[in-house]
Amino acid sequence: MEFRIQFPDGRQVDFHKLIEFLYGITDSEMNILHLLLYTDEKLTVEDISERLKIAKTSISKPVNILLTKGLIMRDKVEGESKRRPKYLYYTDKSAVYNKVISDLDAIAKIFCEKYKSHIETATVK
Repeated sequence: MEFRIQFPDGRQVDFHKLIEFLYGITDSEMNILHLLLYTDEKLTVEDISERLKIAKTSISKPVNILLTKGLIMRDKVEGESKRRPKYLYYTDKSAVYNKVISDLDAIAKIFCEKYKSHIETATVK
């Protein structure tokens, strides 16, 4: 499903591209985020790999970036062997929505302050 945002001058941008720009994430990171947002279950790296049809080795870095940016969460699977821990990845749709809205509000506030200051100090030459 494609969702586009229209600017006042008529230009449009895909919502996913706006999120990618806002958080500095790549297409592969966005694909993982999108999958987790539209899945009502917690997924392992193997699940993500299978559903996106990409190698498991291509998932660790994007997942860690999304975790760092606070866009996804993970739970450690209890009772696993003493080898590497296994994790389940997921999103809280409400938390992601609130984060995006809060971040956009903060950007708008900063822009307004900076633009007002810029206009007030502008001189005609």
